[in-house]
Amino acid sequence: MAKKRNLLRDRLNEFQLDWAQAAIRTGFVNEEDIRGKKILLIGEEGSLTDAVAWSFEAWNDNYKSNVGVEYMSMDGTVRHCAGPRFSPEEASYVILMGYCCREVSFTVEEEIEYLARYQEVVQAAVGYACEKIFLLSDGRVYGRLAHGFAASEYEAGRTDPCEAGFEAQYFLQALESIMISCAREAGIVYQILRTGLILGAYIDVMDHDAYRLARMVAEGKEATLDFSAEQNSYVSIHDVLSAMHFMLASCPHHKIFNVVGKDSNASTSEMVTKLYRNFPDQCRIGLQWREGSDDGRELLINSQLLIRNLCVPKVTLEDGLIMLVKSMQKQEGIFIFDNTYLGKLTAVQQLLLGYLLEIDRICKKHGIKYFLAGGTLLGAIRHHGFIPWDDDADVMMLREDYDRFMEIVQEEVPDNIFLQIPSTEKGNHNAFAKLRINNTMFSTLFTAKFLDMHNGIFFDILSHDKTANHKWSQKLHLYGTILGRTLVFRKWGNSDIISGGKHPHVCAVLNRIKQLVPMSWAEWLQRRMLRMFQHRKSEYLYDGMGRNLKRGPFPKAWLDEVAYVDFEGYQFPVPKEYDKYLKWLYGDYMQMLPVSERRTSHSIVVTDLGEYSGYRCRDYH
Repeated sequence: MAKKRNLLRDRLNEFQLDWAQAAIRTGFVNEEDIRGKKILLIGEEGSLTDAVAWSFEAWNDNYKSNVGVEYMSMDGTVRHCAGPRFSPEEASYVILMGYCCREVSFTVEEEIEYLARYQEVVQAAVGYACEKIFLLSDGRVYGRLAHGFAASEYEAGRTDPCEAGFEAQYFLQALESIMISCAREAGIVYQILRTGLILGAYIDVMDHDAYRLARMVAEGKEATLDFSAEQNSYVSIHDVLSAMHFMLASCPHHKIFNVVGKDSNASTSEMVTKLYRNFPDQCRIGLQWREGSDDGRELLINSQLLIRNLCVPKVTLEDGLIMLVKSMQKQEGIFIFDNTYLGKLTAVQQLLLGYLLEIDRICKKHGIKYFLAGGTLLGAIRHHGFIPWDDDADVMMLREDYDRFMEIVQEEVPDNIFLQIPSTEKGNHNAFAKLRINNTMFSTLFTAKFLDMHNGIFFDILSHDKTANHKWSQKLHLYGTILGRTLVFRKWGNSDIISGGKHPHVCAVLNRIKQLVPMSWAEWLQRRMLRMFQHRKSEYLYDGMGRNLKRGPFPKAWLDEVAYVDFEGYQFPVPKEYDKYLKWLYGDYMQMLPVSERRTSHSIVVTDLGEYSGYRCRDYH
């Protein structure tokens, strides 16, 4: 029997797993650039060191990348963290954890002693056969900055030995200087990453305003703070880890880089506002003006170089604060962002439930078989209702049932529902049917380009069509369907056909074809591909209309029988073989989205619920 893998998700909570996997999710680093690397972490124990170790272990979880991680303390004690074991002398990358976002509270004698020991460790490390040595530092190294001045990597503020905080500035500068000097002397490639003030759930770093404010809100404490316009640069642990991996794999050598979060420069006063907006019942922090409340000390940096190298931060300060507060509250249940759609998500889901009940009524009346589909099916099985952050709903049918539904749906739906298909609306070229509510707006980034079309709250109805029985025929059918859909979509959106930089010559030919053929021909090809095997005996189906086209075929037998499950207190049909279907669709479908990505699935840019803003499904009956 194969030994069960010790996965991160079995050891970490959902917040820790979220940031541990962040570097992989960004797509900034190719797996082959990290495969087989031996990572030696050197420095102090702590959750930040654990976070770095777990972020590399995540590659092994996701790709079996054979990355080895060892930790060595400043006294030389070695602890195995992940992957294949190795000795320090075999390290590919040496990462010095330094004193990034840690309190510096040494006496003069202790500091001198620590720096001497640190120099010994660095000199030993550059003597290893490593490819690169990397230091994690932070923005305190810049010293005192003028108000509103965001320091770039090679700029510097003022140093005042008599000022509180000078010790940290000097200490961090010394750590950087020692590392650079040793690396240059040994001819070893080096990099330094300076962070803003790190925040993250279950990350134990030095106390700062973001942590203090989050704790006050989580505990519901009352406080009155001095109004301040002084800003600091904050950065989520997600973006720190992503930047570190990106630098090791892709960035220029012998360079210093800054990393801050997305929209993450803020004063204490601005953070109080963000917290009150998201936790109005728990944020009891008041602000008062007091002369001289600003002390002129800011930690404000920028990350232009990283962004220039296409490493873009993902997590905003507001999202970071929300995750921080909710992790501190340790509430039961599933984490979600409550500020989605300006508080309209519940109303949207209630409208979608109303749609479902109406479709269920019509299908029962006419003996049409249908199933919950996509995220709606997943929500039914995993949550017994909507996925908490989901903003759409889908049903699927076999082709014969889909065609029958299309024949009768316009006669059955209420007058406030519009059936949106190419034959009912000029300018609409979707391969599948949408039902939309009149006098509402729910526009995606794409459909907002066509506001002359109906852009109301929508519900998707899809057909699963037959495909060939044999693999090569299935592949040809799949490519033909992709071609038809791509031509329609790109002509519709007036955009070029691309494939992520792959097959540029093929794309160039297809773009020429797209320009030459009329839309009517492209739509004919799309319909022809979908219905190619409609009247043939086939044991396989594919999702030719939906988002899962490239997943290929699945056995038709999975949709032979119906079972009923609870969904928001109602019984709706699902495939009896839903487990096999969902595994085909999502893999391990019981694993939820990472915490930081639990926002709605569509890029909705215009939302107007009109008269339905307070809609509840019970009103429908």
